[in-house]
Amino acid sequence: MQLKSLTSVLYVAAHPDDENTRLLSWLATGRHIRTGYLSITRGDGGQNIIGSEQGAPLGLIRTHELLAARRMDGAEQYFARAIDFGYSKNPEETFRQWDIDVLTNDVVRIYQSFRPDVVICRFPKDSMAGHGQHSASAILAERAFAACMADPKAWKPKRLLFNAFRFGNRSTISEGMFRTEVGHYDPLLGMGYGELAGISRSLHKSQGAGTPQTPGVQPEFFATMAGEAPSKSLFDGIDTTWGRVGHPEIGVEIDRIINGFSMLYPERSLDALLALRRRISAVADEFWRRRKLEEINEIILSCIGLTADASVSTPTIVSGDSVAPLVRITTRAGRSITCAEVVFPWGAVRRDIVCPHDSLRTVEGAKAPCIGPVTQPYWLARSPKGALFELTDEALLGQSITPPDLNVQLRFFFGSDTITTSVPLSFKKLDPLKGDVIEQLRIVPPASIEPMSRVVVRQAGAVRIPIRVRAYTAVNNAELLCMDGSLLVARIGNISVRAKTDTLITVEPAVRQTATVTFVLRVDGKDYSSSVRTITYDHLPTLQYTEPATVRVVVAPIEIRAKRIAYVAGAGELTPDFLRSIGVTVDEIDDETILKTDELLKYDAVLVGIRAVNTRKSMQFLMPALMSYVEQGGTLVMSYMTTQDMAIKSIGPFPFSVGRSRVTEEDAAVKIQLSDHPLLMWPNRIDAADFNGWVQERGLYFAENIDSRYETPLSMHDTNEGPNSGALVYARHGKGHYVYCALSLFRQVPAGVPGGMRLLANMLSVGK
Repeated sequence: MQLKSLTSVLYVAAHPDDENTRLLSWLATGRHIRTGYLSITRGDGGQNIIGSEQGAPLGLIRTHELLAARRMDGAEQYFARAIDFGYSKNPEETFRQWDIDVLTNDVVRIYQSFRPDVVICRFPKDSMAGHGQHSASAILAERAFAACMADPKAWKPKRLLFNAFRFGNRSTISEGMFRTEVGHYDPLLGMGYGELAGISRSLHKSQGAGTPQTPGVQPEFFATMAGEAPSKSLFDGIDTTWGRVGHPEIGVEIDRIINGFSMLYPERSLDALLALRRRISAVADEFWRRRKLEEINEIILSCIGLTADASVSTPTIVSGDSVAPLVRITTRAGRSITCAEVVFPWGAVRRDIVCPHDSLRTVEGAKAPCIGPVTQPYWLARSPKGALFELTDEALLGQSITPPDLNVQLRFFFGSDTITTSVPLSFKKLDPLKGDVIEQLRIVPPASIEPMSRVVVRQAGAVRIPIRVRAYTAVNNAELLCMDGSLLVARIGNISVRAKTDTLITVEPAVRQTATVTFVLRVDGKDYSSSVRTITYDHLPTLQYTEPATVRVVVAPIEIRAKRIAYVAGAGELTPDFLRSIGVTVDEIDDETILKTDELLKYDAVLVGIRAVNTRKSMQFLMPALMSYVEQGGTLVMSYMTTQDMAIKSIGPFPFSVGRSRVTEEDAAVKIQLSDHPLLMWPNRIDAADFNGWVQERGLYFAENIDSRYETPLSMHDTNEGPNSGALVYARHGKGHYVYCALSLFRQVPAGVPGGMRLLANMLSVGK
């Protein structure tokens, strides 16, 4: 049906999960209109409920969760180059970090390549957007629309709309807005588009964005931001038919094919589709000719029941390694189909592969070297420039992922018609739980240089940094260099590692002050200084990225009196690793241990991880035991939690509530209200300097409605806001100590911020 439609819609918002999946599902799958979602960021600055990934790795996870959602709802996915630097309260704050002109140009270029007739913003430009990056996305969409209208050579969208919403008690819907009904039941799906949207949105698992599948027709509301306002349809005044390019007869022919189409025997429409393809090939409009040829090629290959893959025997190779792919082809066209050419990445060709109906044909490729760049998301190939990704190839702008370099092309001849498709070289394995698992072949460097910790605190004596060298191919007589900028601070020579093995090397760099040191493995005159990282979750393919092999060496006095800590895991963080690195014993404890107060009292403190009250539903039963632990002399430190889906709201010995307030300016002034407070005095003296160099934010989900029995030693606020004392809340309870900490120490500690480390040490040491 989409083959009939010559129009498109582009939805614009700021982050993964901002999109209105109900509307996207209805447009793409219900109305068969080409629909795309442009996310200005990849969600790098958000929170992660399934693991400890932050920053760029989290953005990679969210990118692939978005792609999974789009596969479900039928829309396409695009991105600008902006980095999500965290929550911002207004667009002015956002554009202090984002270059508005660069991003406007990004959106213009995506408009020109996608050519939407209708652009729809999820958010308004004002404070009702609820987030500075949200409103910024609408400002960028409007600026790009105006730029297109001003350029006589540019593609011009017909209208720019704002898709109004009602979230809780916040509504942007007003009288007189254009309204359309969506969510209709689709008998082919066996559900309505609201139900499909719930499945799609629930694929944002790292955000805990599970969404109900809502049946029934529901209204969507739109305000016109620019262009002609709609009165009857989103597509008023737009020729969405083949008459747009002067070929209404093609639309008539498509209707005829649809009316005669058999779901049981799709191959019977093959000849008619090939004839239609020849008509489309003669269309003068280059954009629509190219786009519709892509669509009809997919339809034809689906009608012949093509399935194909090209597998190799290893999941990773070093560029230049030799592989022998096995290509598997099956067609179900009711007759034999000939694959005229199988073209391997290195140019070798196998010809005239006859594929009988519903039979598996295999084509063995001769062993040959594969040459290509190391597998890396294209937006991470260079260091960012401020809060924007620096692209190595501007032609990739907008694309969701890096296109695969190593592909096998399959060319099918149908008389005078040639249709080419490709499959990437992949690794195929049999998983005992999942069955067949196929993942794209990944290219790795000869060796990965992997610091065992990204932050090392120098206490007394020399700094000792363990480095794992993982050799993907044999490494002989190499040397490991440790660099502080251009200064060589350590060197270890005569390193040899067998292929596909690891070795652990301890380096003692001569570092006198806090610095970021880089590790370089020099092999045969070539330098390698990257760590190969992979992300594995059941709902995602294996994701590979590389990052510089660096360690932040913190040379600062950090004292801690707590020597044995019980850790109650939440959403995933690196704080326990830091504590272990400074000599603290950290035991991750289970529910059974928490319920045994006598066992808990063996620990100097209990640290409850970030969002534990959101992720552990058992916390409603565990909090009384934790309070008993405090009452009998224990120290309990509760890390921040969100207000959504809390297992229990009463999380302290005295009343307070978790609010939504936060301080997003990482350099916001911090007022020390109680300079002699135990959290600030012992064992590290905390002063204003400890709040220098923080990253992304001060804190989030501050305490509110705080009982007078609590003490609040700190106060802080963002620009043009009043003071907020809810970042750090302390009380004595019985013989023990209770702390609620909304400061974002889970970001500061892995970033090597000494003040965050010292404050954490004080909280765990209070009373010791």
